Amino acid sequence: MSEGLPPERVDTTGELDRALSLGGLLALAVSDITPMASLLVIAPVVLGLAGTAGFWAYLIGCFIAINVAACMGELGSIYPVAGGQYSIVHRVLGGPLGFVALLDYLVQAVFLPASIVLGFGTYLHSLNHLFPVGLSSAVVMAIVTIVAVLRIRVNAVLVGIFLAIEVTVLAILTLDGLTHLNQPLSIIFQPVAARGGELAPVATGAIIAALATALFSVNGYDSTLNFSEETRGPASHIGRAVVLAALTGILLEIVPFTADLFGAQNLKAYLASSTPLTDLVAHTWGSALAKVMIVGALFALFNAVLAITLQFARIVWSSARDQAWPQPVNEILGRVHPRYHSPWVATLIMGTVATVLCFAASLVTAVTFTAVLIVTMYGLVAISALVSRVRDRRLRRPSKMWFWPAPPIIALAGVVIALTQQKPGDLLVLLALFVVGLGYYAVYLRRRPQRWVPHVDEEILEPQAAQSLEEG
Repeated sequence: MSEGLPPERVDTTGELDRALSLGGLLALAVSDITPMASLLVIAPVVLGLAGTAGFWAYLIGCFIAINVAACMGELGSIYPVAGGQYSIVHRVLGGPLGFVALLDYLVQAVFLPASIVLGFGTYLHSLNHLFPVGLSSAVVMAIVTIVAVLRIRVNAVLVGIFLAIEVTVLAILTLDGLTHLNQPLSIIFQPVAARGGELAPVATGAIIAALATALFSVNGYDSTLNFSEETRGPASHIGRAVVLAALTGILLEIVPFTADLFGAQNLKAYLASSTPLTDLVAHTWGSALAKVMIVGALFALFNAVLAITLQFARIVWSSARDQAWPQPVNEILGRVHPRYHSPWVATLIMGTVATVLCFAASLVTAVTFTAVLIVTMYGLVAISALVSRVRDRRLRRPSKMWFWPAPPIIALAGVVIALTQQKPGDLLVLLALFVVGLGYYAVYLRRRPQRWVPHVDEEILEPQAAQSLEEG
């Protein structure tokens, strides 16, 4: 569009269905955290990086996550729109950083479901070696993509059922560890890791190296922001839901992780295994129950991929509504299904790319790179929380964080420390991504002020926030 013409808005051909209760929202968010899937897929990576010091990586990571959730809760209650974190960064830190945050989110949209669904393939392969990891993961990703197009209320019910199965499996894992405590307390004060077939001492740097992956493990509470426009009730519900979801997910992960670490009978084999938790069940209660556990785990992993796909499809859809792309692309991505009121085109495109990625990425590669993306986004949100409080003092905050400014400062410190120990290759790819994003913003979006305009929903924004947005 040439300069000077009236602003063009994307016709999103419909609205999302505001049908979620607070309980449904929490079920979706906790499913997005995927406690069971995280323990099955991400915890082995943490144990591989840090050995028994993974306990400290999880503990520190959970503490940082609570502070990040406090920042998200406050900002999300002021700007409760489907764009979630990128919309917050856009509104508080401006268009360039907002677009960088969007790119971070979009790459997560591909790598995050792919990393979890590769875990599905890994556990299915351990159940029956006839199922290849890549192909079975791709098939499940394709099925999830189709299911995710359905109405949000249907999906909320589905993830609620799967979440109940997930919690049951977690309870069995916890019970297994607590009733078979085989390791001394010294394994966390004098941590060891499996290195070259032997147990070797772990340096402090290994904890920091595993921190980003531990943060990834409890990630997902931000999804409450992405379902804001489909949730009934005041904006303050969104803020409270973020913190509640984070606390619930953390509790469901750290308890069984710790219990099973101390329950390991053969610590070297446990730390070196790609499926340590189900191995533990097989060792203590037999292979038959272990297979039942793996089936339950597969339900949990399916649930996780579904919840994540639902979340990120809304982010892709929101980017089109905010006119981040050329008009034809915005019109395609912004379509809402006339019957299911879901962002069906965004869902299908995102799911298709993630399906293809199942054949091209290893589980560890997908997990570590996704962790870098997530931690970087946390940093942008923490900076936004600081800037918002200092600069936008007039804004009424429906859900105000406690102990300000401690949460954003703690979160930011954790992000910086975690990023210093990540793979140089992952950091370089992230840097290249941001350079490309800033270039696109400078060459295309900056010259078109009608584009890249954050959405304002007058029905859900608090009056003071809406007024400020209009002035901004």
